[in-house]
Amino acid sequence: MNACSSPIGRIAGALFALAVVACGHPASKDECEAIFRRSAEVTLLARNVTDPNEIARAVDEARLVKGQAMLDDCLGKRITDDAMRCVREAKVAADLDRCLQ
Repeated sequence: MNACSSPIGRIAGALFALAVVACGHPASKDECEAIFRRSAEVTLLARNVTDPNEIARAVDEARLVKGQAMLDDCLGKRITDDAMRCVREAKVAADLDRCLQ
């Protein structure tokens, strides 16, 4: 598994994309957490991991490994309400990429 296909790699990519959003408002902790969680969820769903307990465990593990660094990278970056709505509705990683462009 390469870094881009790992849940942590996908989350890092989503947060990097968030950094280039030019308008909107500074991302809050809750918004950053939502992006982090949804990115992990869609990555796991793509691997046919559908058990909510397993998803929660994997998200928690990813948060322990890289969560604070990713949160630090996300907080205050520009995000729009439309981008957050898109993140919540994303079904696959490509959707997330589009949301945060």
